[in-house]
Amino acid sequence: NDELEELSSHIDPEEDSLLEYYPLVKTGERFPLADYEKKPVLEPVPDSRQEYLHGLLQSMSNIEKEGFRSLKELGAPLPTIVWSCGGGSNNHVWSQMRQRILAKGLGVSDIKVEKADNTEASYGAALLAAATYATSLAS
Repeated sequence: NDELEELSSHIDPEEDSLLEYYPLVKTGERFPLADYEKKPVLEPVPDSRQEYLHGLLQSMSNIEKEGFRSLKELGAPLPTIVWSCGGGSNNHVWSQMRQRILAKGLGVSDIKVEKADNTEASYGAALLAAATYATSLAS
């Protein structure tokens, strides 16, 4: 989307937004915290669409960070690389922001956020399904 590209180009991924959101499509969250009553937080809406986008991108990055923290608490290792797919993988500013937030928030200074070779969002889901199926066959 041209507007997303234009707005993103004016965001400094090294700077924090003062806005804190919890963007959900509807009430209820399953991960990183199980709260079926969790409500979306999409306000306040600033006058600047760039500021709003900055707050949304940062908030999604913070949720991702909390997801990796939750996985670590369950015994998973912290990642050194996060492969991005879907439309967001084309947003270099967001990738840089995610990398900064993950590195700082997880204490993994060498973490990288990279665009996957195959960026279709369904590709990652298919890989997970295939890995699960292969694991179940091996059992």
